[in-house]
Amino acid sequence: MALVLVGLLLSSLCSWSQEVTVTNLHSVGDTNDLEPWPTLVADYVPYQRGQPWPSVPLIRYVEIDTNLNIWGHPTLQTKFPTMQEVHDADTDFATVILRLPNGQIYKTYNEIVTGPYLAAVYSGDFNGDGVPDFFAIKPTTGCGIAGEQALGVFAFSDGTNGYRFTRVHGWGLGRHSLILDPATKTFRFMHTTFCQTEGMDGRYHSFWVHRFYKWDGSMRLDDDCPPVWVQYLFRPNHEPTKLLTQQMKERAWAQGWDERDSIEW
Repeated sequence: MALVLVGLLLSSLCSWSQEVTVTNLHSVGDTNDLEPWPTLVADYVPYQRGQPWPSVPLIRYVEIDTNLNIWGHPTLQTKFPTMQEVHDADTDFATVILRLPNGQIYKTYNEIVTGPYLAAVYSGDFNGDGVPDFFAIKPTTGCGIAGEQALGVFAFSDGTNGYRFTRVHGWGLGRHSLILDPATKTFRFMHTTFCQTEGMDGRYHSFWVHRFYKWDGSMRLDDDCPPVWVQYLFRPNHEPTKLLTQQMKERAWAQGWDERDSIEW
């Protein structure tokens, strides 16, 4: 009887996921003008061996109900899950809701900030189990370059347990954050933060710091892919900086903000 129940639950979770195969529509070097939430960071993502990182195969969700901030599959809305953020009365947080086509619902909390408001939702098989996972992006209230700060919510499929949520705080979260390692064909998450520090020329400069995470039962820093520091200029730039030594980078990072490590894996 227990085996039957487990089988039925797995079937309910996976039946909708087998009807559509996600396709790789873009590389991360493509323009983000058509993205739901264009970001400055997209112009500063590092290249791999002189070429843009390939994007993990993705489906870009669309906002199917602008009044209720509900995001769904662009063409098969009844066959794929939807994502929504809501704010209940007398609470100081928002709730992100993942609704499956079979009626199952999974929830997690999120910071209220500007909400309830999701700016973009993407779907792809991030943990390699054949079931679509989800990544929702919520902007913060920053102005100017601080407007690049955002909150991200991952929903990872978790077998018979349904979905497991985790939250990230980063800068310029977007499609370019969800990349594919060409060698292993596995998902990487590019986490970006902002840092200002003195360079070898004796002047202070601004940098985007990109760190890479991989899935290994949980998300872990990829030791085979060290952080990449890209100088912030008034034009697109994808080249690692030559203004900093490794010791300078480590010292600047140690003096950074708390949210640089605020990834709740």
